[in-house]
Amino acid sequence: MTQLADQWARLLLWCDANAPVTAAGLNPPAEPRIARDAESATGRTWTPELREWFALHNGSDQGKVFPQVLAGHRPMIVAELVVDRRSLVGIWAETTTALEEIEGRQLMADPAGTTAFTYLPSFIPIATDNTRCRLVVDTRDGDAAGRVVGFASDDVVDEGTMRWPSIGAMLHDVADSLETSHPCKGWVPFVEDGELYWDFP
Repeated sequence: MTQLADQWARLLLWCDANAPVTAAGLNPPAEPRIARDAESATGRTWTPELREWFALHNGSDQGKVFPQVLAGHRPMIVAELVVDRRSLVGIWAETTTALEEIEGRQLMADPAGTTAFTYLPSFIPIATDNTRCRLVVDTRDGDAAGRVVGFASDDVVDEGTMRWPSIGAMLHDVADSLETSHPCKGWVPFVEDGELYWDFP
């Protein structure tokens, strides 16, 4: 098992035992063709871990129970991420252009993990809190390629504390939090009527 698969199984095992409604809200793995089409639509080469992510599940539809398995965030389905990414790239395009003019460089050329202060085409969203926040995978080149970053459409943008070196590392922290009830990046898990919720006190 890869780290990602191992930690995902650990998370699901906990949800099955403690938050069955949340576990039932997750979709089975995405069809490989659909995942490949989504990767092509983003125009980015996905990391092996990002491809594996959707081979383990296909998120949860917006109309279903809101399965907060990722510290207050719902994992997105493949088709949803394509539309969401396209929208965010468009919304932030003027900001990106202005920053590049000020900095005198292409932000996409910076190594992965470099704070951009805008939404870059290299950011692939994998989860949402259904308001202004996303968890995105940075597909820029560099040693930190595949880093998970929290993106908030306000002053925080991509410089907040929600960041991990990989999806697997994120799941490890989430699973640890579930098993110990300790905070995950400030989020504290609790269960109500079979559903997993997260509080940010």
